[in-house]
Amino acid sequence: MKKVNLLLLFTLILMPFAFQNLYAKQYVFIGYDSFCGLPIFTGQNPQIATAEKDNYGRPIIHIDPTALANLTSSRIFTLAHECAHHKLGHTSRLGEMERYHGGTRKQELEADCWAAKQLSRYGQFTDLQFQTLKNLADGHFIANGYPSGVERAQNIYSCATGTIVRHDASPRCSKKLVPKTIVVTSYQVIPTQVPCSHVRMGPYGPFAIHQFDLIPRKVPVQTPTTKMVEVTHCE
Repeated sequence: MKKVNLLLLFTLILMPFAFQNLYAKQYVFIGYDSFCGLPIFTGQNPQIATAEKDNYGRPIIHIDPTALANLTSSRIFTLAHECAHHKLGHTSRLGEMERYHGGTRKQELEADCWAAKQLSRYGQFTDLQFQTLKNLADGHFIANGYPSGVERAQNIYSCATGTIVRHDASPRCSKKLVPKTIVVTSYQVIPTQVPCSHVRMGPYGPFAIHQFDLIPRKVPVQTPTTKMVEVTHCE
């Protein structure tokens, strides 16, 4: 039993060094992420931080040293965000295909949301504030399919507080049938009296056979009715 415990202890001690030797050319092992328990490596990274897999397909987090020294953003949020990419399946083959076919914006907002919920759950409100302010400072600029800074800030706030925030200014419209009263005009034929036009000659001159003639006449009749019409509702 003691041999097993000693073997397990040596395994836990040497595991970081095994990771470090595996990535000695590019990365330096610095610890484990507190949200996923994944190994974190630091090294030059043009994307600042990325969720990756090692040569054996094991998930890791690769973060640039500048991100660790940046006091204007949350390092905890950054690690939680990259952890989310692994948790949500974004680093799987299917997730990579989704990203390749235009899913970058969707995945980034999903990872932000997951990270925001985790930080909110553990009371890391200062880090949430740092990250939100950093994203707001990035403004409405959009590049390479990523969401804008403002959109990310709104998304983080929404997920951390449970408040629904619109990410676009365009109205959302829907169509539905509603009852509407309209007036329908129809025509009714009724007999109308007009002065008699039938004249005969008598011993004392022309005279009318009768006083009035009856002729058919179309009269408009307006009838209110209800019908279903399609209306568009926008909010």
